[in-house]
Amino acid sequence: MRVKLLRDLPSIELVARKIGPSGKGEEVELEAWEADVLERHGLAEPAQKLTQAELRKLILAEERETVPAPLPPDFYSRVSQRVSSLISAGNHAEAEEIIAKSNALVELRLSKLIRLALSPEEAGDLPPEEKFLIHRVVSLLNGWSKALGESFERAREE
Repeated sequence: MRVKLLRDLPSIELVARKIGPSGKGEEVELEAWEADVLERHGLAEPAQKLTQAELRKLILAEERETVPAPLPPDFYSRVSQRVSSLISAGNHAEAEEIIAKSNALVELRLSKLIRLALSPEEAGDLPPEEKFLIHRVVSLLNGWSKALGESFERAREE
């Protein structure tokens, strides 16, 4: 996740990972949890804040596509980060709107992702959370198909 530093950041160690030194205004790439720690301490903010307008654009793009429209690879962590930030700031109403719009987007994508599970080689560039879902559905379908085949074989033998 890209964050913009709000203050100079000396070299620090977060769970055995060195971050910095970096200067105020600099954009750095961090894991979502690292960005969350720095944001909670007032050291950083997301380089690109997820807004309701951005979510509306993503929903409109999703409605026009027959396959999942492109999403940033860190989309789901950005949603979580934004909601957490809004709640910390006491802006519960906007947090709820972000959640509602994100859920609407996920609902639009879900059937497309399930279809991709039938031919996962066409999955392309999806956020890791969606790739995980596709792999789980593929595994579930394979297990179901195998169990069904075994059931048919047992019935034939009887």
